[in-house]
Amino acid sequence: MPRLPRRITSDLTTAVAGLESKLTERRRDYKVQSGAFRGVRVVVYRGFVADDVAKVRVRVIETPELPGDSRIPYWEVAQSNVRRHAALSIVEAKVHLRIGKHAATEITDSHGFANFSLPVPKLRAGWHEAEAVAPGVGDDESATGAGWVVKPSLTAPFLVISDIDDTILLTGLTEGLTMVARTLLRDVEQRSAIPGMSALYRGLARGVPGRTGKPRPEPAFFYVSTGSWAFYSMLEQFVELRDFPTGPMFLTDWGPTERYLRRSGAEHKRAAVRRLFEAYPGMRFVLIGDSGQRDPMIYEEMAREFPGRVLLAMIRQVGTEADERNALLQGHAETLRAEGIPLHLVADAAHAAELAHHLKLCDDATVTEVGAELEDA
Repeated sequence: MPRLPRRITSDLTTAVAGLESKLTERRRDYKVQSGAFRGVRVVVYRGFVADDVAKVRVRVIETPELPGDSRIPYWEVAQSNVRRHAALSIVEAKVHLRIGKHAATEITDSHGFANFSLPVPKLRAGWHEAEAVAPGVGDDESATGAGWVVKPSLTAPFLVISDIDDTILLTGLTEGLTMVARTLLRDVEQRSAIPGMSALYRGLARGVPGRTGKPRPEPAFFYVSTGSWAFYSMLEQFVELRDFPTGPMFLTDWGPTERYLRRSGAEHKRAAVRRLFEAYPGMRFVLIGDSGQRDPMIYEEMAREFPGRVLLAMIRQVGTEADERNALLQGHAETLRAEGIPLHLVADAAHAAELAHHLKLCDDATVTEVGAELEDA
């Protein structure tokens, strides 16, 4: 099927995004006039600092409605998860962001997002608080949200980029309705981590002592997923609850934009990973994903595009070795390693820990802790 010229598709998507924005404004005005509007909520997503510029995303939405009591099993959880997607966006809101003594203002788009590139010169490495303020709607007072941004230490031995679904969080993306049920009907406390991965990630964060015997600066962790920003709070809680290292997340906004009517999950991941490689040109990366999606292809592309920058790429095997997808990937990984691209298909977290330990990316305790976590699973 022939593609439409870019100018035509751009005009079409801009029109769709504009229409969506107007409909959202009408929905907001109706709720305010009817007294049903619940107030404004400001969400500050974890951001990062590169070249003395903080990249932070903020969203302004209507305060979510809490589900009522129900005797139907899982109904309240399902309501909460669906409402995350149905939250009313506050468009064209003027948002003020402050990090320390540095501040900037941006306007929310048709989905309620405001994207900041705030200069923060001389900011030390580590985590820093970010505060955002948005005006209220109608007679409501202004609303405030708080979050964090990380400035990675450029003396760390590497940075880590990790997929989420079926890499650290069991979702069953290859299982169809099973994945949908897990996503909609389970609260964060009921969501399962992939066995051993939490201990592996903590080991990578801990690293190995330097030549002087002192600990090296911890690597920053970045999480990339094709999941919706609507699930950000759940994913953030999951990372904390299951004791994974905290880090910024790169999720997707499900819906039309000014450029695209629909989104490509693979392109989203590719762009997010490339963005980090470009943001930290002097750093090497450990890439972790799974064989259920296109992580192997994307990580291979990054290794070719940025020669010598991929220290290790580990792909967790989804399914069995006998699966055609995994058998083909195993052979391809061997070919890539012969070319100097360190991509490995790993059966589980124990195999991954052994690889990382062999490259001196984690200590002996990591292998032991991963094994213990697998035994308890």
